[in-house]
Amino acid sequence: MVAQIPKGVYTMKAKRAIIKHNAALYRKATKKVKSIMLDEFTEMLHMNRQHLAKLLRNTGRVVARKGNVVVVSDLSPKSLSRRGKKRVYGQDVVEALKKIWPLTGYASSKHLVAFIRLNHDILFTHPEFKDLRQDAKDKLLKVSASTVDRLLKPYRGKLKLKKRYRANPFSSNLKKSIQVESWFDKPKEPGYVEVDLVHHSGVSGKGEFIYTLTATEVSTGWTELRALKNKAMVWTRKALEDVAHVMPIHMKKLHSDNGSEFINAHVHKFCKGRGIDFTRSRPYRKNDSPYVESKNWSMVRAYTGWRRYDTDEELEALRNLLRLITIRHNLFMPHMRLVSRHREDGKVHKTYDMDIPLNRVLKSPAADADTKQNLTNSRNSTDIVRLSKEIEQASERLSHAYEKKLRRLNDA
Repeated sequence: MVAQIPKGVYTMKAKRAIIKHNAALYRKATKKVKSIMLDEFTEMLHMNRQHLAKLLRNTGRVVARKGNVVVVSDLSPKSLSRRGKKRVYGQDVVEALKKIWPLTGYASSKHLVAFIRLNHDILFTHPEFKDLRQDAKDKLLKVSASTVDRLLKPYRGKLKLKKRYRANPFSSNLKKSIQVESWFDKPKEPGYVEVDLVHHSGVSGKGEFIYTLTATEVSTGWTELRALKNKAMVWTRKALEDVAHVMPIHMKKLHSDNGSEFINAHVHKFCKGRGIDFTRSRPYRKNDSPYVESKNWSMVRAYTGWRRYDTDEELEALRNLLRLITIRHNLFMPHMRLVSRHREDGKVHKTYDMDIPLNRVLKSPAADADTKQNLTNSRNSTDIVRLSKEIEQASERLSHAYEKKLRRLNDA
């Protein structure tokens, strides 16, 4: 064939029509003519020679004949099964993941997989998932984190917020008397609690505004959140007393940054009176409190954003929201903890343990039997679906209070 036909001239539908029209002629032709036809079709249709031969041999060929019924071979895409690995996780699994994902506060795929496996006894018996078939439940229990990422990719709508940090250096004799402890000196013993404040100041740090106190017990990941009216020492101490009272493991050591809300006589007296060791981070090194810093994002900023809250209505709405977040995190949400790390050929390999803070408390000998029983009863009596909906509603009430304040300021 002297003339050349450029690639893309024929659509797949046109190519199939040409093959179907010439298939019978090809099957009747001699070997030499078949070779010539394949040469021409390869030049015309820009298709693989062996594939063309297969199509020409089988298209329109009578496969079976029984009475008046004649079965004719058809190699069109609609008649052929899809190549490659068959899809394992169907739309029912995707829909279930879309329902479960909001219950975790839109956590990462690794946390979502662990959440399903650790709470399947509650999830799969809930009325919200009564129509879920058993095979879909089995698939949800064995699905990998990377597969969850692929399944949920079309539905992810992440809001990227840049985390800001502003140091607040403070120097005094009291501060100098408190021992400095860096992240690599940190023991993992039960009762070690890291605390920090999240500023809800918006774009300006002037005036009074609301804070969130975050307290994380390092060995279990148990975290308590408290809203503070302002940075006054009395509110900080009151929140710490409440945290120490409800923490399932007795507080033995308190670690904070160098902010004046913690480095003061009130907190120092609080620790001394309860026999709690008080340590602080190195100046300008917030990574000396890595556990609580990670919770500042996942448990506070992810829900409150960077808006300024400074009214009583916002304070009450924030307190209710933080209370619900604390319950969901401690009783249901899996928490990732570093177990070991080693360097091999210049690469650091890390091993993580994923479990719910409640489960770690139940396994810890530092928690008493009554506390473990009360926490188990609390988890069994808590409806995770209802709790997640209440968190969404509380978040909306906080946004409503903020917008109401803005309208009032604009009208003034």
